[in-house]
Amino acid sequence: MRYAATLDDNSKIVTNLIIILTLVISFRQITDISHDATVTTTMLFILVPAILIAWCLSPQYYTITATEILIKRPLVSISISLQDVVRLRSITEEELGSSSRLLAVGGVFGYLGTYRSSEIGKYERWCTNRENLVLIESYNKKWIISPSEADDFVKSVNKIINVVEQSS
Repeated sequence: MRYAATLDDNSKIVTNLIIILTLVISFRQITDISHDATVTTTMLFILVPAILIAWCLSPQYYTITATEILIKRPLVSISISLQDVVRLRSITEEELGSSSRLLAVGGVFGYLGTYRSSEIGKYERWCTNRENLVLIESYNKKWIISPSEADDFVKSVNKIINVVEQSS
């Protein structure tokens, strides 16, 4: 089953503002007649790769198969084996407590990377919005994703996990 990864309003605003800012700086770079474009060149060397990296890391959709949860991204997808899943449940942003980014992007094409939460500890977040959050826990790792229909996603995965556990 396939679940959409839609951006929330905050991510849409931040993403669009960063892209517009980059386009304005690019236009300024092209039209600069003073030949002193060091500042705009530096900004473009930072912004363009940051935007490309964020896009490459952002989830396009989530898929459940008989054996895994797949977080489909443009460059490299993330695969979580259902055999490794210990617990899977819907959560809210408030249940995370205060979170800090360890190596992460917060808003451009979603909320992506490694975070630390006061409530659940270290986790990887591959979300495009702050609603519909699903916490996936394995023995040694935690992920938070944001499929479009979180409750249906949780029910579908738990059905598969329960069938796997009963047959074992």
